[in-house]
Amino acid sequence: MFNRVKLTALRLLPKNAVSRAFGVVSDVPLPPGVRTAVNQGFATIAGADVGEAQHTPGAYRSLNAFFTRRLRDGARPIEAEDVGDLVSPCDGKLEQFGSIRESTLVQAKGRTYKLVDLLDSGRDAERFENGHYATIYLSPRDYHRVHSPTEGDVTHLGYVPGYLFPVNPFAVDHIDHLFAVNERLTTFLRNDVGEVAVVMVGATCVGRITLAFHDCRTNGSFRRRSDIEVPEDIRLEHGDELGMFNLGSTVILLISDPGFEFDPGLRPGTAVQVGQFLGSSSRGSA
Repeated sequence: MFNRVKLTALRLLPKNAVSRAFGVVSDVPLPPGVRTAVNQGFATIAGADVGEAQHTPGAYRSLNAFFTRRLRDGARPIEAEDVGDLVSPCDGKLEQFGSIRESTLVQAKGRTYKLVDLLDSGRDAERFENGHYATIYLSPRDYHRVHSPTEGDVTHLGYVPGYLFPVNPFAVDHIDHLFAVNERLTTFLRNDVGEVAVVMVGATCVGRITLAFHDCRTNGSFRRRSDIEVPEDIRLEHGDELGMFNLGSTVILLISDPGFEFDPGLRPGTAVQVGQFLGSSSRGSA
């Protein structure tokens, strides 16, 4: 009964409007005298490690600036030696990973969703058939910037407007096809081994998703599905900054190479960090 009430409340809540409003409020400059208290207070409640940030909490002029703080140099070593190596694009919890079987990905126990629904493009989905995927959940305590999991050329972007349901464990366990109905922004990368897609999934109170190399941003007042071309000379290396969330959300990695193998030490629920080795392509390591 309680779960049904929660689900009904989630469906009725004007999530996109609330998230845009939250984004506006979080950007309001804080008076210098309260910045430390507000930002440190959020860090304490969320459990964020402020010691890893470039600056102390009082140096960030707004709550959003603190949400999207950069890490100090050297805080996240990049564990990649070869073009075929894949590293974690973000800090968070590795919720699900494995092979894409019959165009299907696992959301949670007993819940699946289709690759074509996630990407909203049959042409894009076809390239990842028989490949692999990994789903990483970022909680409010985590570092909110996303980095490139591989080296490669950015071929294009895909933006799909949608709902902004929360992506916390309760929502993942109870809302069908959650990642395929929420707003999402996908960066497609190509290298000599194959293709990797980085799907950044929006969520309630994620005021927007932005990219480091393009002016695209999500959750605007005018929203429509679009394939976005990018300049031909954009190339990212392992660990380069790709984009950021405002608060927490989810990143889904898609790997086209059927021969890719995940690190055998990984388990669902494992905490991962930016740059941590996730696996390697057999062709890349040959």
